[in-house]
Amino acid sequence: MRVFITGAGLIGSHSAKELTEKGHRVWFYDLSPNVKYIEAVAGKKNIHVLQGDLLDLPALLRGMKEARPDVVVHTAGFIGSQVSNPPYRGVRTNILGSTNVFEACQLSRVGRIVHISTFGVYDWENIRRGPVSESFPRGGRTFYGATKVANELLLGAYESFYDLETVVIRPASAYGPGHYRGGSGGGKNMSDLARACLSDGPITLYEKRIGSNDFVYAGDVGRGVALACVKEKAAGKAFNIGSGEIYGPEDFKRVLLKILPGREITVAKDDAAGRAGNERLRLDLSQSSRVLGYAPKYPLEKGLRDYLDHCRRFGFWA
Repeated sequence: MRVFITGAGLIGSHSAKELTEKGHRVWFYDLSPNVKYIEAVAGKKNIHVLQGDLLDLPALLRGMKEARPDVVVHTAGFIGSQVSNPPYRGVRTNILGSTNVFEACQLSRVGRIVHISTFGVYDWENIRRGPVSESFPRGGRTFYGATKVANELLLGAYESFYDLETVVIRPASAYGPGHYRGGSGGGKNMSDLARACLSDGPITLYEKRIGSNDFVYAGDVGRGVALACVKEKAAGKAFNIGSGEIYGPEDFKRVLLKILPGREITVAKDDAAGRAGNERLRLDLSQSSRVLGYAPKYPLEKGLRDYLDHCRRFGFWA
């Protein structure tokens, strides 16, 4: 199978790793691809890298003409606070850029679009009990969330109007080795934590910065995306991809003391913005399990160990 992935960041690169390990060929389309990062995560075999802008529809079409993909995985765009800095740039890139991808897919007669959304599309302000399934109401009270909800609706319109085959993936708070240029707040916080772990000083875990959240390792997200590319019955559905657990600061302390015995680790209060997306309920993974065959393989301890091992080997990606 030939797969065209927009965005060579955290999720795109880990998806490529899963796909190429199964013998599929991957073409990346990225504005400023970091080839060393791609190779560190996914290797070199069956990987092709194209440079291009989401906002350039003719370039997207040329890229798809070269790749002749069976599936397009759309991960590219701004994340978190980057969408609102300023909103015009973030909204233009995320919504117009995604529309260009969908349009290029229908013009190129792509077999399936796997669109990477987020668990941030849910109306968290009005959700009181979990687990949160894919049928829960969507919200969009941040610029990031609003662009992701809009993109899901646009993709649905393309699916209906052009009879396209689509799949939506809604990852929880993804972390792992990456550069976080797109603006992932949770990923950046985990990167800062990894740096602290590999230094010689004490480690401080800030309550609100970590919050209470479903932290899913990039390897699990990549596997979920790869499954969405090939599972026939996934078409037309959305899928939560998470760890199946909620972790808070005390959980991090407990796990880190196992990984780094003897280190000084404290939990402290901080001034990070209140709830502000840092407290979540558990995601319902039953549909992902039933249809995709997805099950998380990286609980927090295993994910952090793998993350730190990567950083020891390759360093940190700016």
